[in-house]
Amino acid sequence: MKTTAILLTSLILALGSTFAQDKEGAKDHPILKRYQDSFIFQYSQAAYAPYKLGLGKGLNPAAPASYKKTSEREEMLEGRVTRLSYLAPAGRSGLEVFRNYEQELKDKGFTTLFKGELEELGYRFGRRYEGVFGQIFEYNDDGNRYIAAKLERPEGNITVAIYVSEYSMGLTGGLKPIKGQPVIQVDIIEDKPMDERMVVVSAEKMATSIETTGRIALYGITFDFNKADIKAESTPTLEQMAKLLRTIPTMKLLVVGHTDNVGGFDYNMNLSGKRAFAVVDELSGRYGIDARRLTPMGASFMAPVASNRTEDGRAKNRRVELVEQ
Repeated sequence: MKTTAILLTSLILALGSTFAQDKEGAKDHPILKRYQDSFIFQYSQAAYAPYKLGLGKGLNPAAPASYKKTSEREEMLEGRVTRLSYLAPAGRSGLEVFRNYEQELKDKGFTTLFKGELEELGYRFGRRYEGVFGQIFEYNDDGNRYIAAKLERPEGNITVAIYVSEYSMGLTGGLKPIKGQPVIQVDIIEDKPMDERMVVVSAEKMATSIETTGRIALYGITFDFNKADIKAESTPTLEQMAKLLRTIPTMKLLVVGHTDNVGGFDYNMNLSGKRAFAVVDELSGRYGIDARRLTPMGASFMAPVASNRTEDGRAKNRRVELVEQ
């Protein structure tokens, strides 16, 4: 009887995993299929959002050598972010699940950016998934494995971060995994330009704003992510800036680059300065404006016009301002 009961329990667990339903509205990302008989218990997708990509082992912030850092290395990305949490079928190991995902990435042409297994992941690596679904990742480092990989494509790069661990303990948000059952977190970040909703400001409006307030904020100049390369869609705004300077030949301006707070202050100070210089270089080189009339300056995120706690706020803070000298 005891043997029969054990077999029956195992059958119920296996059937529960096989026939469990995906969260309503959830679906696999087309770039990556799921491990067989897994189901999605948590799902979210943001059209344009920041994502902190782990590229190094976890650190104990209380340890002096960590300098209060929780990760050895991270990189900030922006784009369409899809997050999928899967529960794999009972009876499979985290190692088997991870190796399947690893092979899938290889078959699709992804290049590995960072990979770690077990002790290689350092101190509480699963903590980066705090709050994804109870504590199902945060407190479960048993058999944990992680890979971050990138696929370069003409239509836009894709970065994938996959974390696999075996459930041991912690709050599960109503999910009922058994001890040792693999849980999987798949995050997919697609390079995607933010929807441009700011209208092109005319030279006349620039002149009026500068005359009355001494400055104007422009959102029509955009750059490649984490770079100072001006995108082609910035041309209409640059043309209006050049028209302004030709119309008022005595005008001298500070060209000030502003960023959001994603990344360190010093990093953004350097980036914002390079972007301001790129605008001056474009106006002088392409439009023939005397560079002596323009002074490039970087302001990092020291002068926000909105809260950096939301994507809409961060979008408003990423701007170029013209300030009258």
